[in-house]
Amino acid sequence: MNDSAAADLNRDWPVPFFFGGRLCLDFINTVNSRSRPATRDYLPDSIALLGWCRQKNLFDASVIDRLETEVPGAHAPEVHARAIALREALYRIFRALIDGASVPAGDLAHLDEALRAARHHQVLAQAGSGFAWQWDAERLDLLAPLHAVALSAGALLTGDDLGRVKECPGPDGCGWLFFDETRNNSRRWCSMDHCGGAAKARRYAARQSAAGA
Repeated sequence: MNDSAAADLNRDWPVPFFFGGRLCLDFINTVNSRSRPATRDYLPDSIALLGWCRQKNLFDASVIDRLETEVPGAHAPEVHARAIALREALYRIFRALIDGASVPAGDLAHLDEALRAARHHQVLAQAGSGFAWQWDAERLDLLAPLHAVALSAGALLTGDDLGRVKECPGPDGCGWLFFDETRNNSRRWCSMDHCGGAAKARRYAARQSAAGA
């Protein structure tokens, strides 16, 4: 690998905000934005996907280091395409839940298949006084990010209050999804600093303009 390629493998691909509250929602939110035509996809390739894994501390750094060496292979574009397909399937699933609509059967089957694959890369191990599912690090490949995301989505769908999954509202908001952990389930925006504050400022400016007219 030449120096240029090595530098490419070491570049950071920071997603600037993590407002989802659940791994799978943060994965869905790697498009900016969801309520308007996308201005940026934070996962343009497999290297970016692994950079996202570093940001989220999904796996040991040594595992990601190893996976980055596999990116120049012919398999990487296919993996990236599968990652985007899973991301969009999850978006449709959770949007359907937010809208009170039926979850698309094909998308649910897509997630179920991803979940089955993910479990094959884990082992049940003793952890302290209990037990936990842990990654079989030697078996992890470039599909590892998809495995982690699928397990997160499965856990959210089967173990959390789905009424707390919300969408940052348009047209003022970004359309990103988040899990509302406020006591009274009152969170409206992905973040007050990011979208809520901006919307508030726009409304104030509009009132001032109307008052001066």
